[in-house]
Amino acid sequence: MTLRIALWLACVLALAAAPAAHADEDDAQPAVAAVATVRVAPATLAPMKNSLTAFGTVSFSADALQTVSVPYQARVASVTVVAGQAVRKGDALVVLAPTAAAALELQRAGNDAQFARKELTRTRELFAQHLATNTDLATAEQAAHNSDATLASAKTRFGGMGERTLRATHDGVVADIAAHAGEIIAADTVFAHVGDTSGLRLDLGVEPAAIAQVHAGETVKFHLLQDAAATLQAVVDRVGGQIDAQTRLIPVVAKLADSAQAPPGAAVSAQIETGSSEPVLGVPRAAVLYQGGKAYVFVVQSGKAVRRFVDAGVDDGERVEIRSGLAANESVVVLGNYELQDGMAVKAQ
Repeated sequence: MTLRIALWLACVLALAAAPAAHADEDDAQPAVAAVATVRVAPATLAPMKNSLTAFGTVSFSADALQTVSVPYQARVASVTVVAGQAVRKGDALVVLAPTAAAALELQRAGNDAQFARKELTRTRELFAQHLATNTDLATAEQAAHNSDATLASAKTRFGGMGERTLRATHDGVVADIAAHAGEIIAADTVFAHVGDTSGLRLDLGVEPAAIAQVHAGETVKFHLLQDAAATLQAVVDRVGGQIDAQTRLIPVVAKLADSAQAPPGAAVSAQIETGSSEPVLGVPRAAVLYQGGKAYVFVVQSGKAVRRFVDAGVDDGERVEIRSGLAANESVVVLGNYELQDGMAVKAQ
């Protein structure tokens, strides 16, 4: 009996131990390693873009401004526009009337011309009756021609006896106007400008110490000094050579790109891309991560992502200079690097 009990206990213990053994065998099987799909780019030697900050305003270029003036003295009867107003070709700007002096001169010239024509008619009648000489007739004809020329000149200079309306010659914006109703405008005095919005420019100011970095043809990226302003583009057109007495800066003029839409007079903040420096080792900006204030990248080696701490330098917005910790042509992860861990298996796209 004792032997049977002992055999029965041995069988029970063996059956109880069997599942545990299988469980241990399952645990001993190696786990399948995770593979991350990433995008890589090589570390390259290339010039870094430098930029220079400048501030300024949007204004009209000189050849985009229509000057408004008259070649005679006139009185302003009314002003129909204000500075900053958009106008279309043919819109009225100001209404002018002759001054008292101009009206008097016009009246005098008209009277002289009328008298000279009557005198010429009378002389011709006398000449036909042989009561006037050839010299008399020639003198009367000359006087009539001179008086007509004087009247025509007066009408040109004074615009005639009635009111005259000056109109915009093209679509644009009234840049400035210095005329007021009742004022007397001297002959050939410019009293207003109408700007063509297709001829806008940036008037920027650059510190004298940095002006040597700026050259014509360089790209300018700028935005209006207001919330959520879009980034627009221009090109450096001219670089000044003299310090402005008021701003103590050197003026730089940039021409707006055709697609750039900015209101005249707006204040702007600009970044002038001042060319490139000597080639330096760098990587795309997206490749550089930071931990505790230290920069690092993931380098792909033998199918694994290896964390590599680097000494990061200049950041031009597209590339970051790498002063040490990386060699040219090493592949760094630029997409998917935030999910990586040191030594993780990766597959490059």
